[in-house]
Amino acid sequence: MIRRLIVLLLFALPLTTMAQVDDAIEQWVEEHGSTASASELSDLLLQLSDNPENLNDTVAVASLPFLSPFQVKALRNYITLYGQLLSLKELPMVPGFDSLTIALITPMVKVEPYEEHSFPGLAEMFRRGRHTLVTGLGGTVEQAKGYENGKYEGDNLRGLLCYRFNYDNHVAFQFSADKDPAEAWGKDNIYNYSLTLSDFGRLEKLVVGRFNVQFGQGVTLWTGFEPFSIMGNSPVRYAGGIKAASTFYEEGWQEGLAATIGLGREVSVSAFGSRTGDEWMGGGHLEFRHGNLVLGLTASASFLDDSVRLRDYVYNQDYFRGDRAGALGVDVLWQVRRLLLFGEVATDAEGHLAGIGGMRLSMGGDNSIGLAVRHFDPRYHNLHSAAYSIGSRTANEQGVSLDGRFRLPLGIAALFSADVHRFPKIRYGCYAPSTGSKWQLQLGHAVGRRGEATVRYTLRHQQRNVPGTSGKVIENTLRHQLQGQYRFTNGPWRFTTRVIFSWFNTEESGNQQGWAASQEVRYQQGRWQGAVQATWHDINGYYARIYLSENYIQYAYSLPVLQGRGLRTSAVLRCDLSRWLNLSFKYTLAYRPGEDHIGSDNAATPGPVRQTWHLQLRCKF
Repeated sequence: MIRRLIVLLLFALPLTTMAQVDDAIEQWVEEHGSTASASELSDLLLQLSDNPENLNDTVAVASLPFLSPFQVKALRNYITLYGQLLSLKELPMVPGFDSLTIALITPMVKVEPYEEHSFPGLAEMFRRGRHTLVTGLGGTVEQAKGYENGKYEGDNLRGLLCYRFNYDNHVAFQFSADKDPAEAWGKDNIYNYSLTLSDFGRLEKLVVGRFNVQFGQGVTLWTGFEPFSIMGNSPVRYAGGIKAASTFYEEGWQEGLAATIGLGREVSVSAFGSRTGDEWMGGGHLEFRHGNLVLGLTASASFLDDSVRLRDYVYNQDYFRGDRAGALGVDVLWQVRRLLLFGEVATDAEGHLAGIGGMRLSMGGDNSIGLAVRHFDPRYHNLHSAAYSIGSRTANEQGVSLDGRFRLPLGIAALFSADVHRFPKIRYGCYAPSTGSKWQLQLGHAVGRRGEATVRYTLRHQQRNVPGTSGKVIENTLRHQLQGQYRFTNGPWRFTTRVIFSWFNTEESGNQQGWAASQEVRYQQGRWQGAVQATWHDINGYYARIYLSENYIQYAYSLPVLQGRGLRTSAVLRCDLSRWLNLSFKYTLAYRPGEDHIGSDNAATPGPVRQTWHLQLRCKF
């Protein structure tokens, strides 16, 4: 009874929502120029929000993003001591669950009584399991140049099919097929499959088919989705170990067999073998857990059918060449009361070192601060490394990052991050050793009971070749971005207004600037969900471009880059036709006044308008 009263008296979560994930995705794509990993994360979050995990299922909890091993352990201990959770409002009572973590996982979890089932026969397992079937079709209304001149082999349609089966988070199977625009049906399409067994005695995980391996901080071995730091959090990674590859992720995965076996309460060993394309790859990970300490040892080796040969350019003198590569590394996670220590150091086959390490201190409430240091040798050659970095490789980089979040007077939530780095050797786009920095500050405040306002400022300093000088002249560049956002919720309606200004200043080659203003209206009640978004923009150069997230449906993710002058609108509609069937539709229209085409080369469509659509049917039974 006392426990129920405590739950009822807990205050609502502070101002931190899943919108911060969208902000992080925008920043990551702007930094790295690729939406692949962002698309994988968005699909995972949408899948979990559609099929939330039960927090009282301690097996399912371990697979949730944004949770550290210590938080998973703390939740399991809490359930063991006090019984199953009664409500999501009980999470603040679990040691280590701060408001940011709770806000991030809330859309993808639920709380209901859970009972472990004995393993049935195949027919009974198939009957009691969860089945999800998704099929979709989409494309552009206007025909791109490549279809008219015969450069594209297929049509402009994108088709997809995905089937998933899950039994009690112990058995999972998935199969998917994906045909992209310009591809011919049945040729060069993406097919993905995997069978996963979890928590069968000493067999902690077994994956047959396409999988990813993620250990430590990503210095030694990390394939698939590359996590990015959310502002206010240190760039610490909580590795997922062995897991099935995402449904439509087209790069980075491995194909073969991978398994994790428990050798006791404190030790587990993982091993895998893979054949993808022209590469044979194998490796393993030994993990020791004791209390709040996790130690890991990782090894990997790759053998290529053909030796990698690169044309010699100024910037790629230190890039990998050859037909074999490998790495060996050690990693650590150690929670000492409110202090989290993390790090990983690795060496490649030639003895070149790379490492990252840091700490995060929780000072109670919503106050915390973190520090991280990284050093990647210019000649560190690892084909499957993906540690936190500003550049595009885990090589040729040294840096220090500082970040934190604080609750200021008047109820203001403050988040900041700073990263100062240098590239000891030349790199793509800068034919000299260079330095750079990135500074961010965000302030948020609740406006009444239904509104929230945030303002964020980003400053990025970078050195580069002056265009047209063949790298003989290096200049400093400064990119400023100021963004304001106001969100108001009233029952089933949510209104979001965003205004963004961008400035790109250089020493030699001229300045660029631009702005974007966006209004979104979202409705969700009963069987219907819908959203309409309109964005006006006027940006006079590529380096002042602005990335702006928009509503999407699963497996049809897009993060448009805004350039030039125009209007972009999108509409998303979802209807739950029954408890087990829903239909989703997305339509977008881009308008560029005064332009005779949109896009470039074979992807260009004629006229100032481009329209895209996607229809998707989802069945759960």
